Amino acid sequence: MNDRRVVVVIERDAEVRSLLEATLGEAGFEVHCAATGDAGIALVRAKQPDTVTLDLVLPDMGGYEVLRRIREFSHTYILVVTARNDLGTTLRAFDAGADDYMVKPIRPRELRVRVDGMLRRPRELMVPPIVTPREPPLVSPRLRASRPVPRAQPVPRAQPVRTEPRPSPRVVPRPQPVPSSSVVAGLPVAQDPSVAKAYEHKGLAIDCAARAATLGGRALQLTRTEFDLLYILLQRGSGIVTKAELAGLLGLVKRESGSPDSPGGGTRDPGRIVETHIGNLRRKLGDDARRPRWLRTVRGAGYTLA
Repeated sequence: MNDRRVVVVIERDAEVRSLLEATLGEAGFEVHCAATGDAGIALVRAKQPDTVTLDLVLPDMGGYEVLRRIREFSHTYILVVTARNDLGTTLRAFDAGADDYMVKPIRPRELRVRVDGMLRRPRELMVPPIVTPREPPLVSPRLRASRPVPRAQPVPRAQPVRTEPRPSPRVVPRPQPVPSSSVVAGLPVAQDPSVAKAYEHKGLAIDCAARAATLGGRALQLTRTEFDLLYILLQRGSGIVTKAELAGLLGLVKRESGSPDSPGGGTRDPGRIVETHIGNLRRKLGDDARRPRWLRTVRGAGYTLA
């Protein structure tokens, strides 16, 4: 029995495709490659991979269209790998269903870290029931009109399919819906009512419904941006979040540099503002960037949980 994890690589550039295949193959994956969107979608259907890497520029269709089509039938983890490095492209990819985003040129070590980080994230997904189309009965219009119309029976609710849980952070499910003020823009998973609304990691806990954070049972006084920043990192788990992603998800690129919640000495560089918020959050947690207990900086990549 083959227990190897499966990955589908959808990449138009033959040289990049070979690099992805070699890097993921050395990491223990069974790799299947496609140079076009149609071929990639067919491979995802046939192989049911654990993860997919996807180029946004393909010869037969756009990468966003490939993303949407895959999301119609699969919950596989999708890592967008592209040369485009602007914030609008990044956010559009996440809106279309991507789980992570990586900019070319490919760095093999970063690729392995991002793929492993995605696969360690807890995921609870609802699988839609398979509905088999049925031919309408051959009944004359007069007889059909005389018959009582049977009431539609409710479709049994699908059971959640869980991947292997990661040791931390521990996810605590809550039945209450999250108010709109606590949903971070650009994070599709935060809008899914089936996803837990409270998180805990090494004594650091947040309650999304109450927008409250505690550390060892002690309440933390966080600003709105600091709370949303902590929420994103806890929700991503061991996955790496880049400065560009954080700036977009927190809406920092749209704020005035002089607003009370956007420190940075008047700078308009979103990355510097993110660094300032991370520093303030670490100070309130009593965390040390050199020996982090909660928030870890991945040099050249972004931030993740320690």
